[in-house]
Amino acid sequence: MNRRKLMMLAGGLPLMSTAYAQDPKPVFRRSRPGDASWPWAAQWAELDAKVGGQLVQVRSPLEACRSAPESAECAAVFRGLKNPWYIGDNVALTQTSGWVDAWTSAPSVYAVAARNAADVVAAVDFARTHRLRLVVKGGGHSYQGTSNATDSLLVWTRPMDRIEINDGFAGQGCSDAPQPAVSIGAGAVWLHAYAAVAKAGRYVQGGGCLTVGVAGLVQSGGFGSFSKRYGSAAASLIEAEVVTADGAVRIANACTNADLFWGLKGGGGGSLGVVTRLTLRTHELPKFFGGAFAAVKANSDAAFLRLIERFLAFYRDALFNPTWGEQVKFYGSNVFEGRDDLPGHRSRSGGSGLAAFHLLDCGTGRRFHHRRGADLLHRAGAISVGCRVSQEERAADRAGR
Repeated sequence: MNRRKLMMLAGGLPLMSTAYAQDPKPVFRRSRPGDASWPWAAQWAELDAKVGGQLVQVRSPLEACRSAPESAECAAVFRGLKNPWYIGDNVALTQTSGWVDAWTSAPSVYAVAARNAADVVAAVDFARTHRLRLVVKGGGHSYQGTSNATDSLLVWTRPMDRIEINDGFAGQGCSDAPQPAVSIGAGAVWLHAYAAVAKAGRYVQGGGCLTVGVAGLVQSGGFGSFSKRYGSAAASLIEAEVVTADGAVRIANACTNADLFWGLKGGGGGSLGVVTRLTLRTHELPKFFGGAFAAVKANSDAAFLRLIERFLAFYRDALFNPTWGEQVKFYGSNVFEGRDDLPGHRSRSGGSGLAAFHLLDCGTGRRFHHRRGADLLHRAGAISVGCRVSQEERAADRAGR
């Protein structure tokens, strides 16, 4: 051993001896049912009183299947699980049952069905005081499992679904000119948000799944069918009301608590606090929205490769623009599936883009306006296996237009 290494070791001995002599810091541990630190029944009753009787002792409907798997009650539960609204309206359930080798959906022990920010503050303060695991659920679509946890207290924002249209909204502490916006409670879902805003003659950018919670999508970024034109859902966020871990109700926007505001636009639902209200920028409502759905099965592997090649070229020439939003899937069984949406404008060619391709797929080639799209199927040697046509389109076909 050389002298330098020896001196370094010797110099560290006093520090090592004092470090080991110090009392170790206590390890922080969450309270769980059965622990001495778990709240007593009287303490849960106090919380219930603070939130106006909104405390719920959570019971999963799946318990009926554990005790009697062949019962009619269990069969009714499994029928309900096919309905996302049934799942969303049940405090114990989430829209996915889990992720293999990562997490499994499990209900909380108690939940506060929060009606306002004050209810959320009471739940956050209670969880902090008693070292409880706290989770937040709005729409219940978290595929990371963040909207549920065993042995936890849940803040359920479902009752906070108020939607308010603002003709001119300016963020607190900001000097920007007021702009059209919509203020949405954390428990609202996109179906209701779209309906309220469209009724007012405006459009708000969100996601394609209508049962997803507005707050969770915005906090996770929120890419939707029309994001190529309007940006992400988070990009429309003007201001949020949020309860932070210290139990304070804070306003976050570009001028007030700007760092928190930045983090809310993609940091993940419930990561930085419990959002109770969001205000989103709205846009002029296009004259029409449209959608087309199709599935195409190629006759052979070679035809499937040609179909993919031609579709990508077609996308490059006709669909790669702010007008079209789409989802495309390629399956191993030589099936191509497409869903395309457009917000009120035609493609540059003057035709109706891939929607016309879908109409051709339904056998209405005479109403197909985009020649490259028409060739897409014929030259690829593909056949249609399914599509959707509106009543108006069917009537037009019968009229020979």
